[in-house]
Amino acid sequence: MSRPIVRIATAGITVGMVLMIVSFAVVRGFQREVRSKVIGFGSHFQVSQLGDGRSLESSRLLFEDNVYQQLKEVEGVQHVQTFAIKPGILETASGLQGVVAKGVGNDFDWTYLSSVLVEGEILKPDSTGIKPMEIIISSYIANRLQTELGEKVSLYFINSESDARQQNFTISGIYRTDLEDFDNQFVFTDLSFIQKYAGWGIDAQILSDTACLEGVIAIGALGFGGEGELRFEWPGSEWDDQGPYYVSPDRDTSFTVIVSDEASTTPDTATLVINFLDDHSILPCRPFTSVIREGVPSEQSYIGGYEILMSDYDQLIAANENIQRAIPFYLNAAKITDRNPDIFAWLEMLDMNVYIIIILMIIISIINMTSALLIIILERQSMIGTLKAFGIRDRTVMNIFLINSTWIIGKGLFWGNVIGIGLILIQHFTGLVSLNPVNYYVDQVPVWISLSAILLLNAGTMLICVLALLIPALYITAITPIKSIRFS
Repeated sequence: MSRPIVRIATAGITVGMVLMIVSFAVVRGFQREVRSKVIGFGSHFQVSQLGDGRSLESSRLLFEDNVYQQLKEVEGVQHVQTFAIKPGILETASGLQGVVAKGVGNDFDWTYLSSVLVEGEILKPDSTGIKPMEIIISSYIANRLQTELGEKVSLYFINSESDARQQNFTISGIYRTDLEDFDNQFVFTDLSFIQKYAGWGIDAQILSDTACLEGVIAIGALGFGGEGELRFEWPGSEWDDQGPYYVSPDRDTSFTVIVSDEASTTPDTATLVINFLDDHSILPCRPFTSVIREGVPSEQSYIGGYEILMSDYDQLIAANENIQRAIPFYLNAAKITDRNPDIFAWLEMLDMNVYIIIILMIIISIINMTSALLIIILERQSMIGTLKAFGIRDRTVMNIFLINSTWIIGKGLFWGNVIGIGLILIQHFTGLVSLNPVNYYVDQVPVWISLSAILLLNAGTMLICVLALLIPALYITAITPIKSIRFS
């Protein structure tokens, strides 16, 4: 009579363990997959100006090498890189699309973005070290604008009503993450283009006539960018404006202009060098050549912020305090969980589903084993009475049935592990079960196996079930030898 009940109990434990292992592996795999995609776009921490934590446009920040190096030395930090983001409009022959351009520098970690490229390659300088005019867009944007790899697109930045800038790019790569919030808007280009077209720095230009007109050469300057009214300084002269100024040099000479603003923006410098072809003559305005030398562009001193990649996501909370101590008071380090609270709150809620499944499966296992143990005890009353008649104590008799029940539980757990881990491995290597990425952000069910988690599930299930069986096992103490033997 007890044999089919025992088989049912064993099957129940097996099914319960399969569901616990699979649900844990799927939820953890899903969390890790989505989390890695979000972190791939924004890193674990972004250090920027106060108030820029969740903004889609970076405020300019003066790059400080000491801050950069201090962030690298924080415990748990794997990589530090500079970045900047700015909204813009992408245009092709087929239409327009609002985008968020993310500028990345030479220190950018391409590991994640390379893994999600479906066409093309990452951004990299040519053999001369010159930054190519290239851009990486998503497959969603490519389909929407009916463009493809290698084609030209125009990117517009609107800094103010009177300052709109445009640059043509070649599509060098197309990525796909299936995260709608990112694929619909993010494009990647070199940081230098964001620095230039955001107007963060000052661009100084010096102009001159290429020949003498009426015995003089006209020299002037132009300035772009900066904040507020621009100031022009000509070292070695009394000039204090952009000109033009008129000179009649009789020997090789040079003129330098320094352009600054009222907001302490890093100034920019331009120099004009005049070389006369006949060095033996002292006549002014004889034939000459002019060479313009520009300094390092002022905008290259500015970035949008620093991105920090941790070696382990679990170190996020612990590292937050150390990173805050490593940066100046006017900067803020925003965790990825703070910048994308909706996504991470949703991922944390998935843990509740796992807990509910585990609790339900353990309850079902307890009910099955309790029922099976009671039936076994009732079926073996005469044996229990005989053992007691020989003087064996109740505790010893209870241990006999508990050991038998533990064997049944162990058998169920064994087959549950075999089937559960087998299903996970099949899905991991074949991707047999697919999903709609529009709804689930992934195109197949992701799984993640943790040996420690599986061992903990098995140990916890075994311990709880055995402890729960102590209650029905107490029924043995109520069985008397005389009654059990008489009615056997």
